[in-house]
Amino acid sequence: MKILIIAFGNPDNVLSLAKHLGGKTDLTVMYVVSGDRFKQGIFDLDIRSMPNGLMIDEGEVRKYLPKEIVNYIGDTFKFRFLKTPSRKFIHKKEGLLNYKIIKESSKFINEENFDIIHFNGTSGFLLYLLKYLKVNRRVWTLHDYKSHTGEENYSGDLLNKIYTKFNIQHIQHYYFLKKEFIKHFDVNENTVDNVYSGVFDVYNAYLPKKIKLPEKYILFFGRMSKYKGLDVLMNAFDKVKYELNDHYLVVAGEGNIPKELDGKEKVIYINKYLSPSELVYLVKNSKFVVAPYTDSTHSGVIMTAYNFDKPVVASMVGGMSEVVLNNKTGLLFANGDVDELADQLYYLCHDSKKLEEMSNNVREFCTVGKINWDSNVNKQLEVYEKEIIVPEENIE
Repeated sequence: MKILIIAFGNPDNVLSLAKHLGGKTDLTVMYVVSGDRFKQGIFDLDIRSMPNGLMIDEGEVRKYLPKEIVNYIGDTFKFRFLKTPSRKFIHKKEGLLNYKIIKESSKFINEENFDIIHFNGTSGFLLYLLKYLKVNRRVWTLHDYKSHTGEENYSGDLLNKIYTKFNIQHIQHYYFLKKEFIKHFDVNENTVDNVYSGVFDVYNAYLPKKIKLPEKYILFFGRMSKYKGLDVLMNAFDKVKYELNDHYLVVAGEGNIPKELDGKEKVIYINKYLSPSELVYLVKNSKFVVAPYTDSTHSGVIMTAYNFDKPVVASMVGGMSEVVLNNKTGLLFANGDVDELADQLYYLCHDSKKLEEMSNNVREFCTVGKINWDSNVNKQLEVYEKEIIVPEENIE
């Protein structure tokens, strides 16, 4: 089976999937990028010198990738870039050139006769690609079926609704999100499949870069945003921080930390983009990871933590309970419940045997549980081979 994954973001997820999927298929991964820098997740790429258009020469492509990623990919799958002059698919100065580049690149891609094109993530350019790429079987993984609180994007939400009207098979990473996706977009349930993500083992390609930190710390990491529930975590930590002996809280990632949360005692802030090597060190040396989100779709934080056998304390929102097994691979608390979260922080910081047990459970869950890569790659292949149900209103 000849497959093309066209990705707009989520490189931690996409590369980890491709590594496992590439061993069973003829796989090509193409990233759509623009501007001078592509910075998302594990990628922080300088693309100033990259020419506009479709780049297919493997040797040239790999010059833009870190050596760790080149080594990780090996010969498992082919990698490409499609660069556009502007990030906006409609642009006053560069919109027409964007359009021409996508149209011309689509002609070349069509000549390669891919059996499946799998879109991962979303972008305005997806509208052009759906129009010009001629392939019978199309699959789309949308990570956030609606905007998070504080990150509202009404034009993006509208485009996603338009995309669901195409004849396309959809993938959602949680069963909860499958049901929500069907309800939110009013699509045929046969066109939506639940395929879990495995752990983001792409991070294993990087050696840890040491950061001077206390020996014992709880970790919150990722982009700072309103829906991440950092205020809930801070208030919970405040309640028990003096009872946690020598444990600290590390808050790491880009974004604005609210003034009322800044400068807290026993809290260490690393407020910047984390290089992969820095993130590896932070996660590997933490006691456990906290994901106190107030609303959530798919959590890459959990899949990164699990890659290093770290238990996760998470709020009971969305489908979190599907991947955080309460009292086994972590702990779940009621959304926004500061007192319950405080109790859980206290409990895990004082019970090293329970932490070790949970860590072992995480390792087992990732190996033989429902998020193991082998079973999910097989499920992904089933989706690729599934007969696409064409709604009656689209049949001429």
